[in-house]
Amino acid sequence: MKTLLPVYYGWAKLSKVIKREAIVVMFLNDSPGPRIGADGMDGVTRFMDVCYTRYQTDAEKAEAQNAIRLYTRYDVFLDKHHGSLQEALQANSIADKNNVSEAERKRIEKALYSHYMKNHPKYKEPGCQLELQI
Repeated sequence: MKTLLPVYYGWAKLSKVIKREAIVVMFLNDSPGPRIGADGMDGVTRFMDVCYTRYQTDAEKAEAQNAIRLYTRYDVFLDKHHGSLQEALQANSIADKNNVSEAERKRIEKALYSHYMKNHPKYKEPGCQLELQI
């Protein structure tokens, strides 16, 4: 029987511990032991606002079988991309290009973008300091 392991995409919930905005990608691993919920969402929603969910590919499942933790988490921090939402979304898309189709990467990007813009309605892409205002 094949198990379907989800991958969750979303934004980090800011708190006293997590202080930087980031795109969060969490993989549910195929580790033995108790599960928090049937689909793993209980543990995921504690740390992030989920925007998109997909299932892992066979290559990703192979890595998930060797994991000792319940989740594997990857972050794409906005401040590492100079506060640019477009650069952070592009970096996330490039990281997924070996396992996710182009159409699904566009859907992920659209879901992350719309959630961010809903919570930051006055956001503008940072401009270059070398631009001339004419």
